[in-house]
This record gives sequence, structure tokens and C-alpha cells, in this order.
Amino acid sequence: MDNVKTALAPDSSVLLNTMYKMGLLFLMYIVQKIFLCFSWALLPIILRNQGASLGTIGFTTLVYSPWALKFLYASVVDRFYSIRMGRRKSWISPLLIISGIILPFLAKLSPTEDLELLLISVFVLNLIFATTDIAVDGYATDILEPSERPWGNAVQMAGYVIGYMLGAGLFLILCKNEGWSHTLLIISGLQMMLMIPILLHKEISPVFRGKKGASLSEGIWSGPSSWEFITRPGTLWFFLFSTLIAVFERGGSLLRVPMFVDMGFDQASLGQMNMWVGSPMTILGSVIGGILFNRMGPRWVFITGCLGGASLNFLSAIVFQNQMPGLWQIGIIMGYDKLVAGVIFIMIYSMIMSLSAGNQSATNYAVLCSATHLVGLGIMPISGNLCDLTGYFNLYMGLGFFGILVIFAGDYILRCRLAEFFQLTKKEQGRAI
Repeated sequence: MDNVKTALAPDSSVLLNTMYKMGLLFLMYIVQKIFLCFSWALLPIILRNQGASLGTIGFTTLVYSPWALKFLYASVVDRFYSIRMGRRKSWISPLLIISGIILPFLAKLSPTEDLELLLISVFVLNLIFATTDIAVDGYATDILEPSERPWGNAVQMAGYVIGYMLGAGLFLILCKNEGWSHTLLIISGLQMMLMIPILLHKEISPVFRGKKGASLSEGIWSGPSSWEFITRPGTLWFFLFSTLIAVFERGGSLLRVPMFVDMGFDQASLGQMNMWVGSPMTILGSVIGGILFNRMGPRWVFITGCLGGASLNFLSAIVFQNQMPGLWQIGIIMGYDKLVAGVIFIMIYSMIMSLSAGNQSATNYAVLCSATHLVGLGIMPISGNLCDLTGYFNLYMGLGFFGILVIFAGDYILRCRLAEFFQLTKKEQGRAI
């Protein structure tokens, strides 16, 4: 009996340690998202009610630009910190406290009368949360074992989705019924509750440092450098790999809701469908992606995601040709879209963690994430203009066939250019599709 207890104790300890890290990261991710998703959903409504043009509304999305530009200053987060407080908590704790001070201040503003000050405040909060995200991503990369990284990314996705459901769902409804000030005060109170465990926890030691013996005090590291990382073997190949995926996955996803609106479906019904079907399917996709990534590795998750994305694009083209599709068909497509997106998200960000691990993990992670975000933003106008020229049917059929071609190009990159970074077996490296 004692032998059994001895054998089980290490596994139990590892499981509890993993659960603690996942719970901590979940709080760190969700605390960034609630207000941002609330403002993302509410600001266009406020502006439109004031008679702003769609072009003006689109321009105001620049208040969220810090998220795409994190790579410009991420090295600062890696370089400067307090040893006593901890490398990551030196940034996470003060920034969260500042955000906790700003949010109650916003409750005193009027969204209509103080719009300019509100937009400036939202920009500042985006800068604060984007900088916090750099430190949190670096923290996650530092403390997670390779086998834990897919689950860490699943937790990140869950934090975003739940934050979206609260911010763009529950609190948007509450704002309509109770008003701006009361809603902001409730959000502020919730933020403070979520922040307490983050502020009180003791920073966890990095995993990679203990295994490799690397230390900042050993004189082997001259400081974070984005350019050094960008020119590292494998980074440029990963940029190409993620771009290929973004073209067929993001290019089709962004136009599905406009397509459904053009087919005559009510925007409110689509919004509810997206929240109550799409959001849970996103979480399910991230869980499935985490399981597949741990059991099969990135190569087969990539192939599965490409096949799922290609079939989704073909299905979208077929449904568009249907003269009278039912709402249930639209729900299936929206759910399938989010399921595939969840699987692909876990694959991409688990690969990003593996590439980013090291002394400048926050800088590396921010560079790769910013590149991924910028590619996604660049796809939007291109796919929209192509759709104007060719129509929904031809666009989705083309994206479906492109997704199949991406399987072969991406498989070559994984087997021949990125194998050493993701520990593909020699059998996998030598076996093409």
C-alpha cells in the first residue's frame, strides 16, 4: 500500500502543479479581455447612434492598435524588471493596478458627451493590457512544460471566449438596462476580484532555466533582440507557414457573417447564434486541438485543421448556392467555423511557444504573435475585394482548393524546415503526404 502511495504521489503533485498554473494563467488572460470586449462591442454602437460614418467607426479601431504593435516594445518587458518582485510580476502587477484605477474613472464619463476622452482612455487601457499580455505570454512560455503548452493555449482561448461572452454579451445587455456608470462599476469590481490571486501569488520559476542552466547572471545573454530572433533559422519559415494558414482560414472566416446578412438573415439572430453556438464550439475546438497536439504532434494537427478548413469553405459555397437555407444550417457552419478555428489556434500558438522559449521569451512571443495578427489584418481587405470581384461561391471554392494545396506546402515546411524545433520523429520527417 505504501508503494502505491509513493508511486501515485509524484503524479498527483504534477497534476496539482499543472492545474495551479492553468488556473493562474486563466485569470491573467480573462482579466485583460472583459472590458476590451465590452468596449469593442459598445463603441461602434455609440458612434453609429451619433451619426458617425462606417469609415469613421472603422478608423476608431486604431485605439486597439497596441495589440498588433507589441513587437515594437516587447524587448523592454524582457529587459527591465525587479528581481525582488519577479521578472513577469514586475510588469503584470503594476499594470493591472493601474487598469483597476482607470476603470472606475471611466464610470464618471459620459459616452456621448466625453467621447474623445473615452477613446483616449480606451487606447491607454489597450496599451496597458497589450503590455500585460506580453508579460503574461512570456510567463506562460517560461513556466509551462512542452506537454503543458497546448493546454496553456486552450486556457488562453477559454479566457478570451468567456471574456467575450461577459464583455460583449452580459455587460452589453446590462449597460442597456442599467446604464454606463453602473455597468463600469460592476466591471471594475469584477476586475479587482480577479486580480487579487494574481497580485498575491509568488512568481513561478522558469522551466527552461532549470533544465538548461541558463542564467542572466552568467553573462551569456546580451539582452533581448527582436532582429536576432527574426533572423534565427526557422522563424522566417514559421512566418510563411502561418501566413499560408491565415489565407485560407481567416480569409474565409471574416466574410461568413456578411454573407449570411446578404442572404437575408437577421443580424440579431446571427449575433445570438455566434455567442451561444460559436463561443462554446471555440472552446471545444481548443480542447480537441490540445488533445490532438499532445498525442499526434503539430504535423497531424495541421493536416486535420487544413482538411477541416477546406471542407468548411466548400460547405460555405454550397450553402450560399442554396436559395433557402435554414437557420440551423447557418448554425452548423458558424459552429464548424469556430471548431476549426479553435483547433488551428492551439496548433499555431503551441508552435509559437516552442519557438519562443528562452531568455527573451516575451519578446519572441510578441514578435510571432504580432506577425500573425498583422497577416490576419492584411487578409481582410484582400479577401473582401476578391469577393466583390468573384462572388461568395467562387471565393469559397477557391479557398477550399487552396486549403488542400496548403497541406502539401505546409507539410514540407514542417518536415524539412521546422522538424528540429518541434521534435518530429525521423519517420515523420522522411514521410511526405
